[in-house]
Amino acid sequence: MNNSEKLYKKLIEYSQGKAYPFHMPGHKRQIMSMEDPYRFDLTEIDGFDNLHEAAGILKVEEERAARLYQSEETHLMVNGSTGGVLAGVAGVTRRGDRVLVVRNCHTSVYHALELNGLKPVFLWPELNEELGIYYGITREMVEKVLEKNSDIRAVIFTSPTYEGIFSDVKGICEAAHQRGIPCIVDEAHGAHLRWCQLPDSVAQGADVVIQSLHKTLPALTQTALIHLNGSIISKERVRRMLGTYQTSSPSYVLMASISQCLEWLEQESAEAFRIYEERVMALRKKLEELKYIQLYTPDELFDWGKLVISTPLPKLTGRQLYDELRDTYHLQMEMVSSKYVLAMTTVGDSPEGLKQLESALDEMDWFYEMDAMAGALIAMDKEDAPEEEEGKKIKTFLVPEQAMNLAEAVNQLKENIPLVESGGRVVGEYIYLYPPGIPMLIPGEVIHVKHIEKMEQYLAQGMEIHGGYDKETESISVLSEMK
Repeated sequence: MNNSEKLYKKLIEYSQGKAYPFHMPGHKRQIMSMEDPYRFDLTEIDGFDNLHEAAGILKVEEERAARLYQSEETHLMVNGSTGGVLAGVAGVTRRGDRVLVVRNCHTSVYHALELNGLKPVFLWPELNEELGIYYGITREMVEKVLEKNSDIRAVIFTSPTYEGIFSDVKGICEAAHQRGIPCIVDEAHGAHLRWCQLPDSVAQGADVVIQSLHKTLPALTQTALIHLNGSIISKERVRRMLGTYQTSSPSYVLMASISQCLEWLEQESAEAFRIYEERVMALRKKLEELKYIQLYTPDELFDWGKLVISTPLPKLTGRQLYDELRDTYHLQMEMVSSKYVLAMTTVGDSPEGLKQLESALDEMDWFYEMDAMAGALIAMDKEDAPEEEEGKKIKTFLVPEQAMNLAEAVNQLKENIPLVESGGRVVGEYIYLYPPGIPMLIPGEVIHVKHIEKMEQYLAQGMEIHGGYDKETESISVLSEMK
């Protein structure tokens, strides 16, 4: 039996199991149906157009997508938002440009910086230290950076975040456009926003918007859209970059899935999203009544379909919540952090699935209360807790020192050394948790003792560090020192 047969059989077995998906893709394995995909897995034969020079049936689909999202120009993508980010950044900038990058961007943004030799000026969002969730960025924050750096050629940021937090896209775009600077928004988690009456980046004035259909809508994994707007950017150049960063043999199965999704948005989405909002809001109301299970609800507008679930009990970690939901209740979460789990709901969720999550969390809350009363999980009394200075609860993470430009650092010789001995060395590879794929350190930055402590904390909590960390040898990639 070869590996592909093993993977196929494992997928079949998993799909027939009990696990309910509170994770991507957004169809939740039940909304759309397709005939045998082998029957229409073809190439660019007569009558079926060419994705890279769409003029026929694929052009019709792109025009339909543009109408639905009210964009000037939209293109289909079959290698996810990653391909759109790479093409968008390359198409809007020139080699060596300085660009404003919000630090909680996905790793694909950093790869785009690396590939194009760009010089990032990082903007760090504020961090909710209680949960470790980044807040959105404001117009004022961006304006301060632009005023100090008149040579910035693009602004790149994510909205909404993995946890559903929005930035002030409209204000940021206005501030950038006043200076003739385009904005690229990674809206991978926002293809559904328009149908939930939530602010989407196309409507807010962004020049390039990249969306993953598969994350929050009924479409197959890897399906995405890129929207191009305004006169600041060269749409022709971005189109050319799409040809560079997308396969020359795009999958017609995936493009058919995009077509199905667009048709569903046209014909069925209004009622489906009304019911979806009603069900999720009812679930949120129930969860907000729990005592030892907490549902994060920001004060500002946010994507209410993202359920960030934590517990105030200090002896329970996000990993323990994640494992209990999966192993005991057969509920597979989207991601786990050190302090919370993320359940992604979408219009594809069934009422039974949402009820299953509600019942599981209600039961867990009852057990936690019993354990707390018995003294096993008693939280620290408020008077015993260390005092915090006002304003210290929410702050930014330690900003690393940059010893070398990213584009230079990735091409340097590297070596692996024990993590515990890496303080003061320059990191050689990206260091990040996945998901969400936001780098803690990028090549060229200095490893501080607090970075080591944070990584050790993640590892102790059962988290996996990806990129330049080798868990077998407990070592980290650093730039080789000159002998």
